[in-house]
Amino acid sequence: MNKRVFANRLAGTALGLVLATPFAAAQAPKTPPAGTSLTMTLGPGWSSNPGELPGRQKGDGYFSLDTTLSHRWALWDGGALTLSGSGYSELYVRDDSNGIHRLASSLTLSQRWQEATFTLGVSARTAANQRLTAHDSASQDIALGISRSFTLAEKLAFTITGGASRRFYQDGAEHQLRARAGASLARTIDKWTFRIGGGFSYALEDKTPLLPRINDRTISANIGATYEWEKDREVSLKMTWSRTYSSLPINRFRTFGIVPQAAATLRF
Repeated sequence: MNKRVFANRLAGTALGLVLATPFAAAQAPKTPPAGTSLTMTLGPGWSSNPGELPGRQKGDGYFSLDTTLSHRWALWDGGALTLSGSGYSELYVRDDSNGIHRLASSLTLSQRWQEATFTLGVSARTAANQRLTAHDSASQDIALGISRSFTLAEKLAFTITGGASRRFYQDGAEHQLRARAGASLARTIDKWTFRIGGGFSYALEDKTPLLPRINDRTISANIGATYEWEKDREVSLKMTWSRTYSSLPINRFRTFGIVPQAAATLRF
């Protein structure tokens, strides 16, 4: 997998670590407790365009496993510092050139103020291909983020997120400025949460030798349902759609995905 495909598929990694909102949360996001937590998410999936190429492509199924270990320190009223490390694998059935193995770490400072949460984070990640025979890319991010939830009715919440980041690629081939905005509506009924959302992201490459101002704009939408049979134990099904418009024609593509997953978090 080339670096551009890897970057597009994981465009939200740094911001995701900083802006993450639990998929099952329908009320205003609750402040996680101080301490250590271990989260494991696994399940199959299907993508209509795993190689992120223009035009009609042949879809492929995959299996993913994501494990994250984090520790959160409460610093002061509304303030916290979180250190996280994660490992992620995405293994494709038909074409293993689309698979990845990734390691990432992050340090995030968060502050809750006026019902909103502000974050400042730094992260680093590296990846190898599915066969573990080649290294794909390594990069570091500095990211700012904000999220705010509004309770519209009992067990009905509307959440908005936004952020910007600066990405530095380890090989020096390019650096990027990235921005992201999103919104979601969540409704809880007993142990079920139903969610619909969408977003927009922008990436500007500022250090490519031939086309120094390549920019990508991506719009996305998702819909899904989560069943949490007990606290921090859940299964979910999500359908996603995204389309990327780029100043470089070979980077214009659309993708549809179906992702059933199971997740569990242990706190200690």
